[in-house]
Amino acid sequence: MMCRLIQWPRKVAQAGLLGLFILISLTVHAQDDEFNVDGFKAVPILTGSTAYFTRVTAGQYQDAPTVSPLLLLPMGDKWLVEAKGSYGDTFSKNAQGDYNGTISYGMAYGQIDYIANRYMTFVAGRFTTPFNIYGERLAPNWIRALQPNPLTSPVTSGSGLGGMIRGGFSGTDSLNVTYAAYFSANNTHHLLATDRSTGGRLGFFLPRQRLEVGASFQQVLQADRPHSSGLFMEWQPNRAPLTVRSEYARSSGLKGSAYWIESVYRLSQIPSLRRLELVGRGEQFFAAANISAATVKKLGALGKDTNEGDFGMNYYLRSDVRASASYGRQFVLGRDANLWTVGMTYRFIMPMLPQGGAQ
Repeated sequence: MMCRLIQWPRKVAQAGLLGLFILISLTVHAQDDEFNVDGFKAVPILTGSTAYFTRVTAGQYQDAPTVSPLLLLPMGDKWLVEAKGSYGDTFSKNAQGDYNGTISYGMAYGQIDYIANRYMTFVAGRFTTPFNIYGERLAPNWIRALQPNPLTSPVTSGSGLGGMIRGGFSGTDSLNVTYAAYFSANNTHHLLATDRSTGGRLGFFLPRQRLEVGASFQQVLQADRPHSSGLFMEWQPNRAPLTVRSEYARSSGLKGSAYWIESVYRLSQIPSLRRLELVGRGEQFFAAANISAATVKKLGALGKDTNEGDFGMNYYLRSDVRASASYGRQFVLGRDANLWTVGMTYRFIMPMLPQGGAQ
């Protein structure tokens, strides 16, 4: 294996020092403006995950260690700062048979939340767009049941830079309603790129049936101005440790449409297997109609119809340590492939001040 030394650019180091200075300043401010509800006082928390996965795609091996820190910084009883970064190094063989690493890093989101009341929260900054449910709820590697991304992921713009309003209503025991609406500006920075777009999501949750359904919409306000629509559902029956979830997304532009359906079953009813979780997912991607051969070549995976089936399992060594393995078969015209993934995730969480917890 070829090892190589990595020298961080000076600008990255300066940005890190600046971020540390801001963090210390905000932490001191949070000390002065404590948040105490029902006997608990909120303190800054550093959480996130580390992971190491080996992937084999059509015979090509990749080893990918990653770390994704997440900072939660409450300021008073109305304000919350959230910031999530990511860093990874993907090792794969080159033409000479040596392993080379490709570094990737960035900020998934960095936002300020203002809790106006129990029904409404205002968000400003870089955020995950509220389209369907995968990006906001299931994307972190310690949460997702299968590590490969679903085929719906590239159909829509996943990040926004601007403002959002979100909340929910739970007037009765039989129906809860959630909503979100946002506007994003155009940003061409290679680490923080976003489209100028607007959109939203509306969801309905039935507590007794443990069923949620909803719809999403997104309108891009630049280039060829495509719009996207989506549907989603999630169901957890009362009598079985089962979760069934699904998404559908369709774009009017060149990104086509896709859907997936996934079921997750926890073997908690068998004492010797209660830490084991089985998961299966089926999905299809439909390329946009009437696109030229040159456009197909430019789009790559988005230019061809794709069918895929995945099966996997997760074993919880502890509540914060999980081993995962999966196998998938992808069917693409002239390019079928086997998809193997095996690895582990560790979720960490640590208060940054000792005064938190019950009073």
